[in-house]
Amino acid sequence: MDASVASRYGDQMRRVGSPAGVRWLWPILVLALCHAQAIASFQILNVLTDPIKASLAITDTQYSLLQGFAVAIFAAALGIPAARRADVRSRRNVILIGACGWSLATVACAFVHNFSQLFAARIFMGVGEVFLFPAALSLIADLALQGRLSSAVAVFGSGGPLGAAAALYGGSWILPHREVLVGWLPMWSDFEGWRIAFICCGLSGVATAMLLLTVREPCRSHGLASESSWNALRHWLASHWVGYALVSGGMLCLALCAFATAAWVPTVLTRVNQVPLEWAGRMTASAALIGGALLSYPAGYLVDRLIRNGRPDGVLRVGAVLAAGLAGLAAMGATANEFAIAAWVCLYALLGIPTVLAGTALPMMTPGPMRAQVMAVHLLLMNLLPLSLGPLIVALLTDGFFHRPAAVGASLGIVDTVAASLAAFLFWMGRRRFNTSCAAA
Repeated sequence: MDASVASRYGDQMRRVGSPAGVRWLWPILVLALCHAQAIASFQILNVLTDPIKASLAITDTQYSLLQGFAVAIFAAALGIPAARRADVRSRRNVILIGACGWSLATVACAFVHNFSQLFAARIFMGVGEVFLFPAALSLIADLALQGRLSSAVAVFGSGGPLGAAAALYGGSWILPHREVLVGWLPMWSDFEGWRIAFICCGLSGVATAMLLLTVREPCRSHGLASESSWNALRHWLASHWVGYALVSGGMLCLALCAFATAAWVPTVLTRVNQVPLEWAGRMTASAALIGGALLSYPAGYLVDRLIRNGRPDGVLRVGAVLAAGLAGLAAMGATANEFAIAAWVCLYALLGIPTVLAGTALPMMTPGPMRAQVMAVHLLLMNLLPLSLGPLIVALLTDGFFHRPAAVGASLGIVDTVAASLAAFLFWMGRRRFNTSCAAA
């Protein structure tokens, strides 16, 4: 079975109408920039924690709702309809609408005056992942060259760490250099530093969205009408639900670890390890850059190599090793000893790889006409569970169990260790079911 699945994977990557040579790379690079902008808009909040809390008088628990639950609401409402449209209409236009939407919502965050208003603005930012990921991964599956799906997804996935780095670098620089910016643009004199950060992030997102106008919709490698119907989708998921439960479940555990870490590591470094805010931003941003530039693509290349060598479950094997490593680093970071800072920075550098794994595994085990919709179901679960619960559980442990803000490092360590360990178990157990679904896709 392994050889036949690997062969089928190669056949799936032989796309009708795929651009020749390197021409396929530009659309994927544009999608990667959109990914970077979406993540920057999402994560800019994480480096502005204490200034926003002081300005709006909110608690850690309320802040965790801004980091996760607020963004997830839009996914619950629009995720599957947006993906359905991406499977039958222009995927480029779906992404363009989303990019403009989340960018304008980011700008709106600069004009809020209380928790409720910021919560509402973050709800509309949730349009980012809803419109971006299912349509983008469906596009990439039709753009990728033979046997290069995971590598192409890795190029797209590298945008996430790069966007996180831009948010962390930019946010941590703007706060102490507000007067410099006001000197350049006196119109910003009435804005606090964190508000200027939101404005800059949102306006750069609008500029990035315009690049999508240079992307042409590729020829689809599959039909549309009957195979992408709701009945066909329900039948497929019902027939392969065990494989999806194990694979998607593992990815959700990795996502919980990633969202919790991204939300709270800058605060852990400043609050527990006494790292100055600007240095905390630089350290996490550098880790994100390393992850995006040096780790995401090699991870995708390794998965492609394993598949071509007859191991179609290579994506799950890599996922299991990654999850075990994350669990070990989280346990080390929770100790708050001299190695804790290095452990958290190393863990942060690995956060871009789960996107590569999920973006490879789920399309591989799904028929072409259903890919965007299946990814939307996965993202719906990811937004309702890891995105909402990851930051929140850390805050609840800190506020409700340890009863002291300085325990946030221990709270994050507990959450990450448990989630990553469970992910490793699910990936290892799901290999056979994954191969079966890939062969049938």
